[in-house]
Amino acid sequence: MTVHDRTRLNGQLQLIQKQYVGVSQVLKSKLGYKMGYTNGCYIPHTLRRNDIYYVYFRLSDRQFFRCSLGTDSPRRSRLIISRLSPYISLFKLGRIGREQLLKIVREMKKLTTQDIDLFVAGMNAELLQYVEDIPGEARAERLNNEEPTSIEIREVCSSFFQQHYQDALFNGGESGAENYFTRALSSEFDIHGMKTEIASAAASYAVLLHLSQEALSAFLRKDISRYSQTVASIKQSAPVSRSVQVVASESASKSTLTLAEAWKGFLEFKSDWTSKIRQGNEKYFEVISAVLGANTHVISINRRDIKNLLEVVEGLPRQNKKPYNRMTIQQCLDLDEVPEEDLVSSKTVKDYLKLCQGLFSTYLTKEEDILDSSPTHSIKYQAKSRSYGHYSRTEMRKLVEHFASLEGWNKWGFLLLAYTGARRSEITKLKVSDVRLDDDSQRYYIMIQDSKTEAGIRQVPIATRLIDMGFLQYLDHKKPEENLFPEITNGNQATRIFHAIREKMSIDYLDDYKNRRIVHSLRHTFVTEIQSKHTLTLVQQTIGHEHSNQGQTKVYTGKMKVSDLLPVVDGIDWY
Repeated sequence: MTVHDRTRLNGQLQLIQKQYVGVSQVLKSKLGYKMGYTNGCYIPHTLRRNDIYYVYFRLSDRQFFRCSLGTDSPRRSRLIISRLSPYISLFKLGRIGREQLLKIVREMKKLTTQDIDLFVAGMNAELLQYVEDIPGEARAERLNNEEPTSIEIREVCSSFFQQHYQDALFNGGESGAENYFTRALSSEFDIHGMKTEIASAAASYAVLLHLSQEALSAFLRKDISRYSQTVASIKQSAPVSRSVQVVASESASKSTLTLAEAWKGFLEFKSDWTSKIRQGNEKYFEVISAVLGANTHVISINRRDIKNLLEVVEGLPRQNKKPYNRMTIQQCLDLDEVPEEDLVSSKTVKDYLKLCQGLFSTYLTKEEDILDSSPTHSIKYQAKSRSYGHYSRTEMRKLVEHFASLEGWNKWGFLLLAYTGARRSEITKLKVSDVRLDDDSQRYYIMIQDSKTEAGIRQVPIATRLIDMGFLQYLDHKKPEENLFPEITNGNQATRIFHAIREKMSIDYLDDYKNRRIVHSLRHTFVTEIQSKHTLTLVQQTIGHEHSNQGQTKVYTGKMKVSDLLPVVDGIDWY
């Protein structure tokens, strides 16, 4: 054997040893053994020092109680603390003594057979993945621009480890697997009194390690039938225990919990609410459900979603005023312009945030342990101006460039908002037939027919820049009676996506005057841009405002022609 081959052999030995003695960080994170994070993960009555969690709290005499939980896992710590909570209360009330509580803590953090089952399940899963990947190993090395390990070296390695694992089973000494099991489990649990159970689990795992090398040898000898039989044997020898199935089932049910289901559980949790408080909060949840989605899995809701919710709530009208008290929640959400005097108060917005904190932080994170951290964490609300702000030209360039990089309705819906000054609801309700050709000017325009005012019914030319970008090609193969953007089922979709874009572009929600900047601010920015260049009448006609200062001449004045408005839309150049 050459020096090069011996070097390759040593490398392969180290690689295989890592494969069987160690558990990958990826797998461990999936099983929840070493989560590797603490920020944003609130665990009451705990202190973290040198990566180890302690139960820690202040007493009435200003003394502190501290005892190690023996783990660096937030998930494990939260579980122990949740079980300790009633005993901590009894201790603070003087019902049990310090030594009693210390004894209870020691019992709580002890390793159980279920903990071992979960750990071994992860080890078995990785081992099974290894044997199933044997046929593709050489190809994987090629794809990674590596020279495939020679069959001779792989056979030597396999033979060596078969003998090594076999010897460990019969000589009565501590095997490498048992050593690893002991070290890994002791970093998470108090393993005192569980040495026999750990040794037994490690021995069973060593059998599977031996079988894995038999599978490798059979494949290298081109005995595919024997290889398949050995893989099947490994699968049969490593069944998932009942305790693992229960934990997996509970985990799956938590990961698929919807917002509507979480709210139902939260109402039961808050059974002490008075009927008035409950009725008010259920009204708030109608909005939360409409914005976040009733069937959205709670684990997928993040801080951006909560911030988006608060921005949407800020733009809602007071529903105890006319005409809003006769409107549905969705109709209120679809409103584009609500007079400042009709907007909800800052206290109402804070109440929404408080309700979300109760649902996501108190209930789903601390009480039910469904979330590792709450999406409401560190979110605060301060009262802001109720006026709409506008975007600078630099910000508009960034936004429009991003809109142009998108596809489908995301692209053309936002570009139309930027280049027409139309309201969100006017654009989202357009039909294909509303895009028309003007005979006189031979320019295409959009006919806005669904507007909240008579003045809002108008023709708005499509800017030359949008035509050059391919807007008319977007209409190909669409039927005239179809909605121009059928993917939009409610205006809140556009709002949510726009907020994400604005955040991605690092554009602040508030302008220098603390005015709110949302989707509707695209319209305000458009108006600001054109009113400095054109007459008031042209501006009003383009954006759908009532013509002012016309007096009796209004009787004799019709709508302006498309050609009259061309200088307005063509004069907009956000690039």
